[in-house]
Amino acid sequence: MKARFLLVAVLFVFSTIAAYSSVLLPLVPSDAYLIVNFDFAAIVAQPEIKALVDTQIQTNSNELVDFYKRAGIEPARDIRNVMLFLDSNERPCILVNGTFSAKKISELIQTDKDLSAGFEITTIDGLQAVKNKLNASGNMIFINETTMAFGTEEVLKQVSQLSSGKAKNITANKAFAHLMERVDTDSRLWGAVVTTPNWQSRVEIPVAGLQNMKTAFFSVDYDKEFTMDFTGLVEKKTELPEFADAMLNLLDAFRGWTASVPEMTELLKSAKVEDNQENMARIFIAVPAEQFKTTMAKLSESANKKAPEKK
Repeated sequence: MKARFLLVAVLFVFSTIAAYSSVLLPLVPSDAYLIVNFDFAAIVAQPEIKALVDTQIQTNSNELVDFYKRAGIEPARDIRNVMLFLDSNERPCILVNGTFSAKKISELIQTDKDLSAGFEITTIDGLQAVKNKLNASGNMIFINETTMAFGTEEVLKQVSQLSSGKAKNITANKAFAHLMERVDTDSRLWGAVVTTPNWQSRVEIPVAGLQNMKTAFFSVDYDKEFTMDFTGLVEKKTELPEFADAMLNLLDAFRGWTASVPEMTELLKSAKVEDNQENMARIFIAVPAEQFKTTMAKLSESANKKAPEKK
């Protein structure tokens, strides 16, 4: 119950924040099949969202959250852009651009006894790095003074090579380049998916018909209306009916999965599935911004009530 609530909250926190990052995209490898981009700085302008994020940071503890706290990093203040990707080997990486100081972080790790117990300064492929002794996926490298990447040592080596132009980045991927022509990169959040063989079983979505999807993109905007659009494309027109049904089943499954969070149940009532009768189907939701703000405020209140559960 608690894990489900937190995941739903995180998904919709991401859904309220913005924009396209030309700074981080060149650090994504050409074989990435999932990219999500948002501007964390937008949280500051939305008090109800900032309250939810602050609650999660204060009530949850892991080595990276504790590291941020001790390093004096305040996400809403210091982080501007965040980009997440999965490469063809399903290795995740988080790219972060902000106003933090790589030099200050390095000095702190070397002088703070508690931090040095869990982290150590090293180098990865020639770049200054921080090795996480407790989590092999929680290492970080400093691309420059204001850009960091988090992940396993192997994926960080790849990012390092991309930063120096020694490897091809995602812009060299023709399928992705074509997909980007459709993505609304001016929206508050956007993402793109270029499917790989057997991708449905790999992401474990038990909905028949989704295997027909070849590419997908999604975007979220939040002005006078809160809108969310997830669009999938198929290769053949004959595959569309089954795919449209699969999208409807996916929406129903998500509604059922979030049923334990009443605020989300109410928000999802207006969600619908549309298709163009050719090669595309989408899940679309649009609600007044005030309704969405109310939902986020309620989620923040619920998170505060659950805070005592932390051990």
